[in-house]
Amino acid sequence: MNSLANLNSARPPFLLSALRKQPHFYSAICKARMIYSRQIAGAAMREIFRRNRDLLAPTNFEEQQVSGLRRHGYALISEFFPKDLIDSIYRKADSMFWNLQIDTKRAYTVQSKERRSLEGLSYQELAASEKMIALRDPLVNIPDLLAVAFHQSILKIAANFLGYIPPLYRVTVVRDFPQNRPLHSSNFHKDNDESDSLQIFIYLVDIDDTRGPLVYVPGSNHYDVRSCRPRLSRDLGIAGHDGRLSDEEVERIYPRNSWATLRTKRGSIAAIHGNGIHKGPAWGVPGSPLNLPRTAIKLDLHGHKTGVVRNLKENRIRRSDFERMTQLQKLFAHCELVDETLPF
Repeated sequence: MNSLANLNSARPPFLLSALRKQPHFYSAICKARMIYSRQIAGAAMREIFRRNRDLLAPTNFEEQQVSGLRRHGYALISEFFPKDLIDSIYRKADSMFWNLQIDTKRAYTVQSKERRSLEGLSYQELAASEKMIALRDPLVNIPDLLAVAFHQSILKIAANFLGYIPPLYRVTVVRDFPQNRPLHSSNFHKDNDESDSLQIFIYLVDIDDTRGPLVYVPGSNHYDVRSCRPRLSRDLGIAGHDGRLSDEEVERIYPRNSWATLRTKRGSIAAIHGNGIHKGPAWGVPGSPLNLPRTAIKLDLHGHKTGVVRNLKENRIRRSDFERMTQLQKLFAHCELVDETLPF
């Protein structure tokens, strides 16, 4: 969502539009909101980070990734995980998707106005109508995910980039379906203007233009005046692009040849600061019969957002698996423990 929703939840939309017309003013507001989120609302999580500096001390490799994230807003680590591990996870995840073992509350529903539930739909119907679906209880049903989703390098890169332990660390396995046009997040946008949003993808398939790579605008995550200049389509009175940023609007400020398209192999890690301008999955030719779904492990990390109460225990993990976690992993788990005897 690209708004200051908490700043003006009771104010009319025209106020937001008016604010965004003034990039210098809007930049200052966003920076102030981020400082509040990080330094004041997030003080407790910063203290946990400080107390665990030894556990979180990055290697030279991890520090390089942190530096890239800070400077550009994204980092790409190619073929980090072994292909045999990734392929094993993919086979289990693919079977679960086809058998409809999905979290109906986690889906990115394109037709939400017409349909309130995904219950009763076949896989083919989901593929034809939904932008994204997610597996149900992936950490319980695919135990191999734990070592990937809570890999210590990922955790240390995330914490050192943010400067705190994120209060939300959510693990999902998602499948995005290609459609005839870019839908929602497949158009350029920012995720938040008032708190940190860090997304990390571990790809379970090779990512090329037929599998919907991420496209990121380097350096657009700093809330400087330049990054606040592109105008949302809904602010411009344009009906297209699901109200988000058009390619042409972004290109007006950031030349197209400066955009980073994150094509890579399965087992790779792509980390993005969601506060920068990005889109994805973005298929090279929307509607092409060659396009295929993108399947990935998705890690959502969020800072404190004023006025928003989140369920922080969104990860369901077997009690025995949690007990085997390291002290570092437990800092991020934020989980609900379940017993092995329960049916899933």
